[in-house]
Order: sequence, then structure tokens, then C-alpha cells
Amino acid sequence: MNVYITKLNGLDIRNQSQYMQWMTAEIAQQMGFREMGIYCYDGRSESADSLYGRLDGIIAGIQWGEDVVVCQFPTGNGFKFEWELVNRIKFYRSRVVIFIHDSEEIVCKAKHSVLPETIRLYNQAEVLIVSSLAVRQFLLDHGIRKEMKFVVQEMWDYTVDRNLLGSPQFRREIHFTGRGGIEGINDWNYAVPLKLYGDSKVQGQNAHDMGRVSQGELVSRLSKGGFGLVWYRDQDSQQGMEYGSSFDLARYLAAGIPVIVPAGISNQIVIEKNHLGLVVGSLDAAITAVEAMKEAEYQGYIQSVRQFAPALRNGYYTKKCLVDAVMAICRKDAGEITSPSKIYDLGERNFTYVVLKESYGGNLALSWNYRGKADGFLIYETSGKLVYETRNVYQHFYLIEGYGKESGFVVKVYVNTLKGKLVVAESISSHLHVEKCGQVKVSMIIPAYNAENYVARCIDNVLAQSFFELEILVVDDGSTDHTPDIIDWYAGQYPNVIAIHQENGGPAVARNTGMKNATGEYIGFMDCDDMIRPEMVAELYNSMRKNGCDIAITSVFRIEDGGYKEYVQYPMEEDIAIPVEDFLWMHFSKGLIFSVMVWNKLYRAPLVKERLFPELFIGEDGAWTPYILSYADKICYLNSRLYEYDRSIRENTLETQWQEHSNWERFKLYKRMVTFYLENGNPMRRVFLVELAKANLMGWKKIYAYDEYEKLWEQMKEKYQ
Repeated sequence: MNVYITKLNGLDIRNQSQYMQWMTAEIAQQMGFREMGIYCYDGRSESADSLYGRLDGIIAGIQWGEDVVVCQFPTGNGFKFEWELVNRIKFYRSRVVIFIHDSEEIVCKAKHSVLPETIRLYNQAEVLIVSSLAVRQFLLDHGIRKEMKFVVQEMWDYTVDRNLLGSPQFRREIHFTGRGGIEGINDWNYAVPLKLYGDSKVQGQNAHDMGRVSQGELVSRLSKGGFGLVWYRDQDSQQGMEYGSSFDLARYLAAGIPVIVPAGISNQIVIEKNHLGLVVGSLDAAITAVEAMKEAEYQGYIQSVRQFAPALRNGYYTKKCLVDAVMAICRKDAGEITSPSKIYDLGERNFTYVVLKESYGGNLALSWNYRGKADGFLIYETSGKLVYETRNVYQHFYLIEGYGKESGFVVKVYVNTLKGKLVVAESISSHLHVEKCGQVKVSMIIPAYNAENYVARCIDNVLAQSFFELEILVVDDGSTDHTPDIIDWYAGQYPNVIAIHQENGGPAVARNTGMKNATGEYIGFMDCDDMIRPEMVAELYNSMRKNGCDIAITSVFRIEDGGYKEYVQYPMEEDIAIPVEDFLWMHFSKGLIFSVMVWNKLYRAPLVKERLFPELFIGEDGAWTPYILSYADKICYLNSRLYEYDRSIRENTLETQWQEHSNWERFKLYKRMVTFYLENGNPMRRVFLVELAKANLMGWKKIYAYDEYEKLWEQMKEKYQ
């Protein structure tokens, strides 16, 4: 593997952008990097063929699929050139690192119109070298890929021949090598003289233009003594200093003199902790400090700078970030920074519920409900020992192993800061206790078949509900593993858990068995490999009672290996009664036909106990749910994602097995589903059911490319319309 670094050519050697790239490239060459020269030119009118030819010449040396290229951006040649350069490099399957030199160009408001295309360019890289954590956070906030690897530069180097440097003397004078003006200063009339170099536009009675000189001569003059001034010219450059590292700062320190910088600059902490100069809120304060300074104090700054400067003069900051960038290319776990640069307004944050239950196998099940922003949760034993940490901000359940029944636990919420994790909320301590169920108002029905690996988690989730008037009917559908033993343990431990065992008949038969034995006023269903949030039953129950509804629905999270994703969500107003006709029209006309689920709802018990599931081994919910909806009058909805459809815990479900069957076998199943709700649904709502049948059948035709679905629709259209 060869590592290349781009180097900008074609500008005046005194141009700072070119000098920064030259210096970085020279440091990289000392490390064995190869140079990739780029000529700075005006390519706005260049043809595509000419550009591609130019790019092929630039990258001619790279090897297919082996090399790494560090691109120093911006090149000054514009977005088109840089975009095509990166694409050309990636065409050869080389790995791309982008070294961002100018943070001000990114963060200033004047450039926000081109920020989207800049983000698009940077997203082509595998690693970004940025000046600070603040820049990293800014980029993430504006569209950079979350999996992007970052390396923080922290400071610019300034390599210089030690023989050019003098011995700094105590002088009450200030050097300014920055470009443009200085905020709020038109005329420098302070008693302390200001020496200006380069393109500064500052004037005044005591401002002295020293002319443009070479980089070596400039450092030689600075090293004679005085202070180096880093200051902003306007609000954009001030914001740039808050995000990016100043090259002028590195120059002054490499020359061996202390600095004067505004409070808020990104390197403020480094300057303060290493005693490198003055951090001030205004130029007036700076002048006052310089005028009052004694020689001994000045020499103290000189000693600190003398100790600090060799790292800059020898290019160690650049070497470190280049090494880290290559390591980030080579290692999956390198280049990661978990702490954002700032804490956002957290808003309301509190625990509304926490409960500890005894779980199967001598374990403890801890559940909680938290409202507010977070970056993760910490679980502590009440003795202060950390038990568990997670960055999953959606998590609400954890199985604790290896602790006795007398143990207690506390859940804490943290956010990431530059100084580490900051705890922003803490639950009350939770110990084992048993709530009495009382009169049953809600029955939760869970069919289970060979579910020994996850049925305990499911039952733990229902036991953790904040709604206490709840019975849990777990129907063992002829399992041949340890599922019956697990269910029986819960039934013996908890009076509101009812274990029912039957011969294997499929989920529909198991749910029907549960309904026949349910005593609650309302009924819910849950799959044994899913989870529900602790407040699900209470919130749906309260909404149904308040609004006089037959069915209450919640939105859903789908859990996959990639994390939590919104799965079922309805564009409807929350917590109000909606006529079922409006819901059906919205549901089926918005293309939501494949999200008719049985389990993200509560139902009024008489509505469902009178209308059992069709005894289909697969697809019973797709047949039954439209059928039940057609008999409901009012529905209410909560967009709280209270149900979690977990597809990360197992892969071989009945649904996935069914996808392996032939088109004809699948067609026969779907025909039975559609026929069931058309023939048994509410005749008063036949028009909705026919529209659903059409949408179902034509949707399956498109998915499976099987014409039998359309033929069936033509037959049903004649019969039911």
C-alpha cells in the first residue's frame, strides 16, 4: 500500500493556502508519503474531456485497489474539480482521506448555500481530518454520514529552520500576520505599536506596515520579541476561530513569542493550560495587559513557549493526525470519537416509571420509562457498582444476571460532553416487589411455540407494565422445547400469569384459545419474540376510555441488526376518536395496506371474542384484522411507538419460511386471507373491504410477478362490487 498526499502548486509562494499545503506535504514526505501535485487554475470553462485528462495525469501513479490518497481541500479549483478528483481516485478503488484546511469556509453563514454540495463531497471520503471536535459536530449536524471516521488535528504545525530564529526580547509591541482588518479597529491609535505583515488593511497612527516578506524572513522578524496577535475581522471569521485552528497562532509560537487571542478561540484551553499567552475578551484588555506587563512575566511566557514550540517546528501535530488517518483506514475501530463538541438543550428529562421483577432462571428484569434527550443509560447497583451501560437511547429493559433478590438498582441517563459523560437524570432505586393485580381490566394474549430463547423476555416486558389490572395469558401451542416449563414457572410465580397448554394448531388457534379464556374488558395481542414499552397498556387503555373507542392503536418500532426503525405510523391526529370509515380510507388509500397488524392494538373484548381468528397456519392476522376493523365504530391512535417488532432476535420465522414456498402455494394462502374478510366482514363496510382486496391482490401481483392475483381480483370484482 502506498499513501499519497495532494500538494497545491501554481500560486505565489507567499500565499498562505499554498504554504499550508506545501508544509503538510513536506511533513508527510518525511513519513514516506508520495506527492500528488495539483496545479491551481481557473477551470470554470474547461471541457469535461480536458478535465478528465488532467485528472488522469494527476493520479497516474496510484495502484488499483491498494493505495490511500490524502486530499488537502480546498484546492481553489472549485467543487467540480474536487468532486471529479475524488471520484477518479475511488474509480481505482483507492481509499480517500480528506484533510479539511479551512473551517471558516464550512461554518460561516455566507457559505451555507454551498454547504450541501460540500457535505456531498466530504461524504465520498472514508476519513475526515478536521481541526476540532466542534467542526466534527457541525458536519454531523449538517449531513455527514454517521459512520464517518474523524481525526482531530487540534493545532497547525509550522516547520522552520531553527537557525532562522533569534532570541525573543521583552518588547511592548504586537505583530499581526492575519489577512484583512480587525473587528472594531479602523485606526490603531493605541500606545502599543502594531506591526503589520502581508495583506492587512489596518491603519492608524501607531500601525506600521512591514511589507510582504518570505515565510522564513517573517519568522525571523517575529522571533526577535513582542506578542503575536490572532484576531477576527468580522463575525464569520470569529465563528471560524471558534471551530478551526489558526495558522497564524502556530507561526507565532514556532517563532518563539507569546500570543494574544480572543476568548472562545478553539485553542483557548491549550493556550491557557500551557501558559502560551493572553486570552482576552477585547483588544482594550489586551493593550492594558501588555502595558502593565513586567519583563519577568514576559520571560515566563517565553519559557513556556520554548517548551511547547518544538512540537510545532517538527510537524508532530501533522504527523500524528496523518498516522491516525491511515490507522482509521486500516482499522475498523480507529478514528472514532464518541463525545460531541457541545451539549444541546436537553429539555424535559425525567423517569416516569422504573420496576424490578424476578425473571426466569434466577435473573432479575429491570424496566424503565424515560422522557427526555439522552446519549445512553447507565445501570448501577445501589452500592455504587456499575452493572451495565448502553448507548441505545430506545432501550427500556435489561436482564440482570448474577445478583440476589435483595439487590437494588438505579438507572442513570447521560449525555456526552468534551469532558466525558454527564449524568442528567437518575431514577429512584428499584427493588423487588409484587403488585396485586386486582380486578382484571385488560387481558394480554401471547401465543408461544418453541420460544425458549425469548418468551421469558416477552413475559418480563408485560409484567413490567405500569398498568396493574392486567392478566397475561400465555398459550403454549404444543412446544417441544423448554417453553412449557418457562411458562409454568411464571404462572407459579405471578398470580396474573395464566399458562395454557394445547396441541400445536398455529398462532390463530392459540389466540382463539386465549380469547376464550380472557376475562378483561379489553384484549391485546403480542408475539412472543417482541417487546412493549412499560406504558403501552396504560396509555392505550386510557385513550380508549377517554374517547369511547372500540380499538386503540400505537405506532411501532421495527428492531433489526441496524437498530430501531419506524415501521407502522399513521398520518392521523392523536388521542381523539376517529370514525372507522375515515381510518379505513386513510389506511388503504395511503398505501399502508401491508401494515395491518394484530398486535399493536387494544380491542374492546366483546368486539373480538365474538369474532375468532380463521384457523390459518400463516397469515391469520392479515385475514382477521381487516375483518375486525370493519365491525368497529371508533378508533384512536397514539404515535408513541409503544410496540417493538423485533426481527433481530431470530431469523427463521413462519413468515420467512413461507417466502420459500412456491408462487402457487403462496397464492392459495393469500386467496384464503382475502376471501375470509370479504365473506365475513361487515356488509355495511363492504366497499372498504373490496378496495382493500384490490390493493392486496394487485400489490402481491407486483411483488411476486404472478398473474393469478389479477385473475382472482377480476373474479372478486364481479362477485362483490
